[in-house]
Amino acid sequence: MNIILLALIFALIEATYSLTKHIELSFEDKLIKKLVARYKRRGKWGRPLQHYNETITIYYNMQLIQIMDLDERNQVLTLNVWDRYIWYDMHIKWDPQEFGGVDTIRIPSNKIWIPDIKLYNYADERLAERRDVLCVIKNDGRVLWMPQAIYKSSCEIDVQAFPFDIQSCKLKFGSWTYGGDMVDLMVLINVTGYTNGSIDMTEYRKSNSWEILEVPAVRNCQYYTCCPDEPYIDLSFTIIFQRRSAFYNYILILPCILLTSLTLVLFWIPPESPAKLMLGINIFVAFFLLLLLMEANLPPSAANVPLLGTYYCLNMVLITLSSFLNTFVVNLSFYGARRPLPGCMRKVVFELFGKILFMDSLVQPFKDTSQLVGDTQRFMNVIPPVNGDKGSRAASKWAPADAMSPAGEALLSGHQQSQGQGQGQGQCLSQQSENEHQQTMQLNVINYNLGELVDFIKSYLARVAEKDRKERVAKEWKAVSLIFDRIFFIVYLTTIITSLFVILPIITNPDVPPKTEAINQC
Repeated sequence: MNIILLALIFALIEATYSLTKHIELSFEDKLIKKLVARYKRRGKWGRPLQHYNETITIYYNMQLIQIMDLDERNQVLTLNVWDRYIWYDMHIKWDPQEFGGVDTIRIPSNKIWIPDIKLYNYADERLAERRDVLCVIKNDGRVLWMPQAIYKSSCEIDVQAFPFDIQSCKLKFGSWTYGGDMVDLMVLINVTGYTNGSIDMTEYRKSNSWEILEVPAVRNCQYYTCCPDEPYIDLSFTIIFQRRSAFYNYILILPCILLTSLTLVLFWIPPESPAKLMLGINIFVAFFLLLLLMEANLPPSAANVPLLGTYYCLNMVLITLSSFLNTFVVNLSFYGARRPLPGCMRKVVFELFGKILFMDSLVQPFKDTSQLVGDTQRFMNVIPPVNGDKGSRAASKWAPADAMSPAGEALLSGHQQSQGQGQGQGQCLSQQSENEHQQTMQLNVINYNLGELVDFIKSYLARVAEKDRKERVAKEWKAVSLIFDRIFFIVYLTTIITSLFVILPIITNPDVPPKTEAINQC
């Protein structure tokens, strides 16, 4: 059994060998096998140079495909790019005539030496940024490597002019371990429509959020603290782009304008109306929600505060002050029943601000202060004084109807005494004398009742005059509150217009960030 298995194995090996013997390799296959075998013998870790003190030059540029995201909160820019590296490898050369005219081959990048070009200002949690692609190699040793990559780089965000801001993000590429005397970097130019010293934009897909203004590229040479004895070369690609603000005009700018206009209505509502304070609180909450909506898209630790946010906060401060002032105005409108208007306030508010604010028709009835005393005195002098004891009448004017006043009791006791004396004397007095005494008594009672009536009328007129005086004072306080409302309205309108003239030119015409200048410290 074992002999049969061994025979089958040998037969299979012989059949496989005979098949491979008759397979004809193409010139391209032979060339790739030869070059890969050569590289395997020499190794792929050393630079492809003849001498150690020579410098290999790497030409690099990137082709921007898409701006995937700009995370303002974390200040990270995400780009979809196609890298393009070109260098010359002396170990990958051949004569095309020896290999059937093959002058270009493709070899995996992990089979040959590739430069360790890294993104210096990366902000990525991934270990790999590029996709693995083949290298295109020419017969003269020219290597073209174009890996696809998604770069996440740190970018300092300036949101002062949000949402009309212009951002400038820089991507800094360079060799991580080789100094400038070993690996030199140059910007790849004059290839397939490249502009000298800029990013290739031929395949760029326009973003819905950003509009690219400039894409300059700069070569830098500088020393670092880790390696002070050797210079390092890097290429800095700057992307200057502006935010498309059409979307934010509808969710931030237009509601702000409408709420600002609605705030002006706040000062035209009557002071005693409860809707005045409720409207102010609702507008404050609306501005606060807009502020939260804007803050959700911005970095929490921005160096500059957005001017639009400052405008929101200014409106919120003014609305808060307006709410306090509205409460003060409501308090003023109900304050007249407790205390009259001070003379100094009357002069300042009625005579000064009334004329300035063209409110003379409102304050004209309150300029004459003598009317407050004249009305009471006029009512008190309507009925002339009546003979009799005013104090006794005043003390008894609220007595019950069936109660006898002290003066009436005195008159009645006098009348009874006179009757007793008349009876004691017999018929001393004549009938005429008795009639005179009765008339006198009746006149005294009538005089007393008239005095009571006069006191009641005077007291009633005094109460009416006092009520009118309090109503007049309350109207004065309400007029003061209306004048204050007009003053607050003018202050608010002036502040808003001034802030708009200051803020709008800045946010609608932001300064373009300066271009990155080359650093030459080598």
